[in-house]
Amino acid sequence: MNTFTNLSNTELAAWIQAVGSILAIIAAFLIAFLQSRAQYKNSLALRREEQQSARVSIAKTLSVLAKNSAKAVAHSTSKLQDREAVHNIADGIVYFDLGELRRIDAALSSIPLHSLPDTLISPTMNISATVRQFVAKVEMALRFHSQMDGAAFNDLFRVFGEMNESLGATCNDIEAEVSRIQGET
Repeated sequence: MNTFTNLSNTELAAWIQAVGSILAIIAAFLIAFLQSRAQYKNSLALRREEQQSARVSIAKTLSVLAKNSAKAVAHSTSKLQDREAVHNIADGIVYFDLGELRRIDAALSSIPLHSLPDTLISPTMNISATVRQFVAKVEMALRFHSQMDGAAFNDLFRVFGEMNESLGATCNDIEAEVSRIQGET
């Protein structure tokens, strides 16, 4: 028995309106759900883009700091080029900006490693350690210059050369990583 055939026009219109209302509610729910999901996906994409931009910015900043550190160490090494130069600086005859090297060391030491991309942590630690060791070597040479013999000076200059090479290689590694990170965007 068909119950819809026994309905009056008014009752049939009421049923059609009820079904239409239910369909409208379901459609509104689906539209709201799909819009919410699209907004969520867009928010995630924006967040990923912001994180990638931050990674690139951090990497570029680190690259500049690394290059400047390498330049400062190379400049300092050129000022400490021979035994006489070390004696003149230690005796106060020639000015040497050891304070700038200490500031660079402090800046490198204050880099929050946890905020760096994982591929830049080791190079950052290498640069920081090399600059710290360079400062220690310079301070030691200036303090004990009068007690150092020719072999000690030769060793000092050899170590300075190795440190400069290490900084250059690490700067190249960082630059390559910056290029790779930028390529991800």
